[in-house]
Amino acid sequence: MFTQSMNLYSPSGYAMPFEADEDTPIEVFRPYGKQTLATGEEVFNHGMDFKVRRGTWLKALASGVVSGIASDMQNGFYLTINYPNYADGKRSSYDVRYSHISESLSNFGKSVKAGDNVARCDGQLHIEVRFNGEEIDPLEFLTMVRDNLLMNKQTEMAGAKPEIATLDFDVHTPYDGQQMEIDQLMQRYFGSYMSDLFRGRYHVPGSTEIGLRSLLAEGARSGVYYEHAPSMLNPLGLGARSFGIIERMQTILITDFLNYLALMHSIFLSSMSENDKKKLLTGL
Repeated sequence: MFTQSMNLYSPSGYAMPFEADEDTPIEVFRPYGKQTLATGEEVFNHGMDFKVRRGTWLKALASGVVSGIASDMQNGFYLTINYPNYADGKRSSYDVRYSHISESLSNFGKSVKAGDNVARCDGQLHIEVRFNGEEIDPLEFLTMVRDNLLMNKQTEMAGAKPEIATLDFDVHTPYDGQQMEIDQLMQRYFGSYMSDLFRGRYHVPGSTEIGLRSLLAEGARSGVYYEHAPSMLNPLGLGARSFGIIERMQTILITDFLNYLALMHSIFLSSMSENDKKKLLTGL
């Protein structure tokens, strides 16, 4: 369902759909998809519903244009914004509808950028999302926006040694018991590791390269890519189905980093035996 082109690029950055401080809990009371009412009746929610304070400002999520203002009996007053994907030459775009608004600050055709106030909400916010006209789960879209927002913040902080943005996946490797020590070594030596790779001072073993290529091909064959909408933080749209491949890839990458430390700096994990050190140096 998802493709690489679905990662929205916005020249103005990204924002979440409504104004809320860090202490305000985000309350979703109706997710996307099939719902069973108290009466037992089954209905399908084509969007996602949030409970917000009356008068909450609704925000433009990215660079876009107001493409619709209307009302109906079910959703009340609603506003639609088209967000073109600038990385795709505007050939693809998202249409996001904000429903149950009490006041609009935007007229038809108005250009908006990330974070602009576009309307006020009446206490319930219903959001629907379409990509090139096809309905998708708003949670997937908002997760992509959140990931891109996080990556933008990391980029802005690049000179201040920020935390590295990572996916919060519950994956494990044989190095879990030494992870704290490995993290400390990465903080100190990862920059030189990458520099030596690019400058050709350190060459990745052939077996490592073959292993990585094999895993990437396996992922493509098994269809684990684009399980979710891609983002700058998760460009392949990885999800739970990819955990096995991620674990094996992380094991290969950590092993190569330890191989680099041994060959270039004569540094080993404190838990390594002399036999382990010999294996790492000889590749046997």
